[in-house]
Parts: sequence; structure tokens; C-alpha cells
Amino acid sequence: MASNYSANQYEKAFSPKYLQNWSLAKPTKESISSHEGYTQIIANDRGHLLPSVPRSKA
Repeated sequence: MASNYSANQYEKAFSPKYLQNWSLAKPTKESISSHEGYTQIIANDRGHLLPSVPRSKA
């Protein structure tokens, strides 16, 4: 026999009152800051490093 449960019974458990997370939300920026700089290509189409890219010592 199927049981019918109210969705409220599950949502109530995740309420801030029951989770005890009463902290305020972080302030958000009014506008998104643009990215600065540019993309520098370090590998060729085959995935090999370009000769101008220094190799790591590790």
C-alpha cells in the first residue's frame, strides 16, 4: 500500500531554523568585474610545449 507524504515534511528539515545556520548572506558585488589580461598559448595542436615556453625543473 502506498503512503502519501506531504512535501513539507522533507522541506522542514532543511529550514534555517532547524539547520541552525542563522548567519547572514555574504554581500555581493553590484556588477561583475571584467577579466584582465589575455590568454597565452603554451602548447601546439598536438599538445607539445612550444619552444618559447620554459620547462619546469620537477
